[in-house]
Amino acid sequence: MAEEKKSPEEQGEKKSKMGLIIIIAVAALVVLGGGGAAMMFMMGGGETPAQEAEKTTEAAAGKEQYYLVTLDTFVVNLADPKGDRFMKATLRVVVNDPSLGERIRTDDLFRARLRDKTLSILSSKQFKDVNSPVGKESLRRELTREYSQIFPPGSVKEVLFVELIIQ
Repeated sequence: MAEEKKSPEEQGEKKSKMGLIIIIAVAALVVLGGGGAAMMFMMGGGETPAQEAEKTTEAAAGKEQYYLVTLDTFVVNLADPKGDRFMKATLRVVVNDPSLGERIRTDDLFRARLRDKTLSILSSKQFKDVNSPVGKESLRRELTREYSQIFPPGSVKEVLFVELIIQ
């Protein structure tokens, strides 16, 4: 059987089309890889709240160790007369006992008491109570005081707002 021989022009077209496909594929991989890397960088490397709870910070005075415990995100309606405002808050509690993070994750009753107290406090506030820096600091102190009654005595150092949206 006779083989058809292709002209040099047809072979050149085939090579240029194949080269173009390879270049497009490589460019697509670079773009997707860069996007994935950017996403991992922006999301903090994929650490979970449980991993963050185990991170420690040392206080300058006395080198006492503190541990961050990340709580859930809370969304509540504020107690405004019109009832059309809400607050979204993500909190972290600074404690001196590393076992408290594990206790919050595993002890359903402890976690329920903590959530109940947090929701009660947040939903009792009006917009005017939490809109100013002084109001936010007052809320932080109130949460710290109330958490000190739920957590073991002397274990709560402070409450931090990781996210606080009032609308």
